[in-house]
Amino acid sequence: MNNKKIKHLSLLVILLSALTVPAGLWAAPSGKVALAVSIAPQAYFVERIGGDRVDVEVMIPGGVSPETYEPTPQQLVRLSSAQIYMKVGVAGLPAEKRFVDAVAGRGGGVAVVDMFAGAAQRRGDPHIWLSPSAVRLAAGNIERVLSAHDPGHEDEYRRNLGAFARDIDELDEDIRSVFAGLAGFSFMVYHPAWGYFADEYGLVQLAIEEEGKRAGLSHIRKMIDLAKKKGIRVILVQEGFDTKSAQSIARQIGGEVRTANPLERDWLVNTRNFARLLKDIVRK
Repeated sequence: MNNKKIKHLSLLVILLSALTVPAGLWAAPSGKVALAVSIAPQAYFVERIGGDRVDVEVMIPGGVSPETYEPTPQQLVRLSSAQIYMKVGVAGLPAEKRFVDAVAGRGGGVAVVDMFAGAAQRRGDPHIWLSPSAVRLAAGNIERVLSAHDPGHEDEYRRNLGAFARDIDELDEDIRSVFAGLAGFSFMVYHPAWGYFADEYGLVQLAIEEEGKRAGLSHIRKMIDLAKKKGIRVILVQEGFDTKSAQSIARQIGGEVRTANPLERDWLVNTRNFARLLKDIVRK
């Protein structure tokens, strides 16, 4: 075949691809379940249950706050070509309402599911994925949704659920061992992202922000006095957030700022690493 024919065939393939997948739409590989989630840890949960059977798209990119994120028009178009959208499903993530409204406005062809349906919620705190017990419940929800949508592979989904549940149970045992004897100990954060984790393991999260909003001077003074009283020497800040205010408070208590990322995709490794980090903090 000469070079001219090869070029013509290549151009034809490109044109056919463009016609098959309209700009902005999401085309999952053949046979896979096209499933959208809000944040990266959810993608990890779905992939643990769905394995190679799922093609997962994260709607809220890394490096931004899920609580304030504004979806782009292109994202809303892509979401409309998913088969399933699994939202976190708790208050405090306004972008999820935009996603659901976009799906409803395009004919309702996307199944919308609350991943954490049935889990106990903390008022005003959307970070439910930081609770291992809530994740265990969510894993069961994912398995049921995938098995109903793709019944020919339900045995595979159940096996994957069993393996993931064992990993969660092992993680929970490890964390309880890490914090043995530390029940009631406090740690101070700038943004209140770790309340679910603290509740689960008997710790106390002290937040400088007030209900996720910038704190007033009187509240900041109160938190500085509290940190000095309790001997707290570390301010924990969510990775990607501005640390200037936290650095200022840390200087006044003779302490330091440490960062952690609650939105890492590999939830299992990240949660175990966070437990070790937090143990160092609460012991100080």
